[in-house]
Formats: sequence, C-alpha cells, structure tokens
Amino acid sequence: MLIALASALSVLPPVDARACDVRVDDPAVTFPLDKIDRPALCRMAPVVNDYTTHRILPPYATPIPKPVYDFMLDHMVLSSALARKLELADYRIARVGPAAFHGDDNAGSEGVITLLYRDTTRRVYHMKGSHRGKIIPEITGEAIILLSYHVKAGADGREQIETRITTYSRLDNPVIATLVKVFHPLLRRVVNDKLAQGFFAVHRLGELMATDPELVSRQAETVPDADQADVEALRLLLLPALKRER
Repeated sequence: MLIALASALSVLPPVDARACDVRVDDPAVTFPLDKIDRPALCRMAPVVNDYTTHRILPPYATPIPKPVYDFMLDHMVLSSALARKLELADYRIARVGPAAFHGDDNAGSEGVITLLYRDTTRRVYHMKGSHRGKIIPEITGEAIILLSYHVKAGADGREQIETRITTYSRLDNPVIATLVKVFHPLLRRVVNDKLAQGFFAVHRLGELMATDPELVSRQAETVPDADQADVEALRLLLLPALKRER
C-alpha cells in the first residue's frame, strides 16, 4: 500500500512548479515561455497571472540600425547617462548585478529591473520598485515588461527599428490595486507608461543619433565614469551615420 501511495504521489507536480506556470489571457501577447528558464518563470507568474494593470503600448519606430539599438539596450548605464547629459531624460541607471540594474526617474519612482530573457527580437524584464507621490505616500509592486522589436524600412528606405512594449504590473497594496484596476483607467495608463519610460529614453536617444550623430558621439566622450571601451564601440557603430552627415 505504501508503495502504491508513493507511486501516486510521484506523478503529482510539485506545488512550486505549478506556482511558476505563467497563464497569459491576452492572445496578442506572445511570451517565449518555452525558452525562459524556471527561475525566471517563477518571477513572471505572480505578476502575469494576477496583474493589476496590463497594456500593450502602440508601436513606435526608432530610425537607427539594429546593431545600434541592440547596443543601447545592452549598455543601459551608458545609454541613460548619455540621454541625461543630452537632456532627453532624467532617468538614472546603475548596475547592481550581472543582469540587474537600479533605476531612478528623479520623479518619485525607483526600482530594480532584471533582464530575464533575451533573443534577437525580444527581451523580458522583471521590475520591483516603488513610487512616492503627493496623494498616496508610497506604492510598491512588481512588473513584467516584454520588449518586442524588429527591423523595417523607413520612408527614406533606411533601416529602422519598430518596437512594441507590453507591460504587466501587480501592486502590493490590495486596496490601491483594486482602486487602480476598477475605478481609475487613467491611473492604469499612468502606471504602464511609468514602466516604459526607460525604453522611451532609448528611443529619444536613437532619434537624436539619426539626426545629429556627431553631437551624440561627441557627448559620449564626456560622460562621467563611462567605460571607454563602450564609448569607442558606440562611436564605431555611429561611423556610417557620421560619414553620411559629412
């Protein structure tokens, strides 16, 4: 009897395994779940399965080649510092782990964002952070951000990157979560836009790279504490645009 009981229990999935199953109720969202490792899925599941807000933002096009776009995403510390120096954003990012960064928008929001998965056209991030506002002292929670992007031809025939951002957020305070979810659609939009603001800064930096690569290249050399190897790599990527400008 004990053998039969042990055999029956052995076929049941462990509780923690079931807790890490991500359930997506929006057919427009395509997470690469079969390629994401289990620890990352365990971070995603509580947010995606029980979200407070969810939004797919309208796609936008950044007029730069994909290698430059990939470089900016791979070097978020340099990208944020450069965007701040060029007065395109006030977002500050510092590396706190191999794939983790601390972000502060200088407007009450801060948190740690971790890259969970990446391939050539998608990146999945987990964010845990807080926001201090004037009306509500502090809101804390987690988010999952799916960044999907691909190459397309612009009106001038040049390569550009079309990006679509999908966000899920889960607020810790159940009362505030209910208010945001049920009564305040405007607040839902604000929450989701806040989550995407770091990527919008990359977009604005990319637009400036397309219109004035010389300025971006020159300012990159003056970013405090920047890794000079990264600065030189960025300058090399901008060379084709610099030659066209001249």
